Amino acid sequence: MSGDESFPDVLTTPRLRLRRYSADDSQALHSLVEANRTHLIESFPEMARGLSTPAEAAAFLDEKAAQWSAGKSFCYGIWRQDTGSLAGQILAKNILWNVPSAELAYFVATDSLRRGIASETIQTLLQLLFERLEFARVYVRVIASNIASLALAETLGFRAEGLHRQEFRCGLGKLHDVRYLSIIRDDRRPRP
Repeated sequence: MSGDESFPDVLTTPRLRLRRYSADDSQALHSLVEANRTHLIESFPEMARGLSTPAEAAAFLDEKAAQWSAGKSFCYGIWRQDTGSLAGQILAKNILWNVPSAELAYFVATDSLRRGIASETIQTLLQLLFERLEFARVYVRVIASNIASLALAETLGFRAEGLHRQEFRCGLGKLHDVRYLSIIRDDRRPRP
């Protein structure tokens, strides 16, 4: 398995629609970033700084479409079913098809925080990766000071793997320690 044919364009839950971005989504993505720039600057500086105009958002979507087609990464917009609004993004990236494994990177808009959207989104993608695509391992990297994201990862079954000291420079210029957490297929199997 390798790429485009393995990841569906749309995944749905009762509350959410995870959808592969289309070229028509550039304005929605730009608006999402514009409304959440302060929220994104620490963990997603490339988005916070690099999507300042609708044209830059369109270029970002073109890049994500090319990565999808090449089987390198798979980026979904998180759309709320009730409002139809773009509430965040989740990305499966750094894929090693020979394992297979992937890193998840995600964010949820500030006006959609604490509503279970991140949890529901991650669980949906984990189900796809482990049950349908038979991935062996999925991991996340979280700034050590982001207590809420670390707690969410642990609640979802990710286990701590280690701390990488001063690994990431955020959009504010500060160096951060980064915690790595992973979940493997065996972690999701019921224990006897």
